[in-house]
Amino acid sequence: MQQEDNRTVEDLFSNIDTSPNVVDIADDDDEDALEVDSAEWEMDSAVGGMSFVSSTQSLSSSLYEHVVENGRTYHKFKEGKYPLPNDEPEQDRLDFQHQVYKLSLEGKLYQAPVENPRNVLDVATGTGIWAIEFAQENPGSNVVGTDLSPIQPTYVPPNCSFQICDAEDEWDFSVPFDFIHMRAVVTCFRSPRAVMESAMSSLAPGGWLQMRDPIMPFKFLTPPPEGCALARWNDLAMEASGRIGRRWDNAVHYAQWMRELGFADVVEIKEQLPLNPWAKGRRVKYLSLWLQHDMLQGIEAISMALFTRVLGWDVDDLKVFLEDVKRDMKDTSIHSYSEGVLVYGRKPLG
Repeated sequence: MQQEDNRTVEDLFSNIDTSPNVVDIADDDDEDALEVDSAEWEMDSAVGGMSFVSSTQSLSSSLYEHVVENGRTYHKFKEGKYPLPNDEPEQDRLDFQHQVYKLSLEGKLYQAPVENPRNVLDVATGTGIWAIEFAQENPGSNVVGTDLSPIQPTYVPPNCSFQICDAEDEWDFSVPFDFIHMRAVVTCFRSPRAVMESAMSSLAPGGWLQMRDPIMPFKFLTPPPEGCALARWNDLAMEASGRIGRRWDNAVHYAQWMRELGFADVVEIKEQLPLNPWAKGRRVKYLSLWLQHDMLQGIEAISMALFTRVLGWDVDDLKVFLEDVKRDMKDTSIHSYSEGVLVYGRKPLG
């Protein structure tokens, strides 16, 4: 008799190889629109044999202490501005999320047609993993990463450095940049358009800005069941983000704002990725498992400050509710997906 496999997605993803070529995820039926797959699907076929080791090594700084709240740590500089924690579990998740982004770009770090950039800026760099990898791949580039939290590694390539600063303050970099990169910043800024304007001013003529973010809330291909915890989480999270002036649906305006600010050759790439492997297509299933793992690990980090500080939730009640949300994320009968956008544009030469 075949033994029942009771492993969870977390078990299967406990060791994940960050190499984008670990498995061929090309689709035999590469379709743009998501379509429900009614066939049985073996999870092991997509995730077997992988290994993941986080390389994040946190800085300790007497200048920038961390704030402890509800068992999570948050940035001290500009305390309370960014609602997500900066502790080790969140750093590990950010490094994992970086691999999800790379996989969706077939191993590439960016999509904009950037050529031999001399100076590169990564805004809201987090653990610095994007900046470090870009510096390694482009030894002729000088790469700067900025963030509110000093959680970047101690040892980095000689052409990579980090600064603790707020991108919503006035920018005063000494050199213009040939490429400015922002990713997963939808929770960061009151006015992403104003930050884009700062980027435009700090780009060299002909330089590129690329931004990539989800367009929240999560969507459903078919109506969710009555009492769906994920649907309720959607409503509550959007309410809380609106109350603090950092709307999570701002990414839908990125392309329009770039054009209004004078960027040329603006390209907008929209993407849809299921939260679990309910959709047809091998590549979509594979990527959906990576995204699901990212969200299962991150839903508490994303929710904790918003729900307790803004909505007044009790921590224990929130944790119980989030278990229901996770259950819905894993339920393949609930056809949930994340909609995202990647936008890039060029500062005119004139």
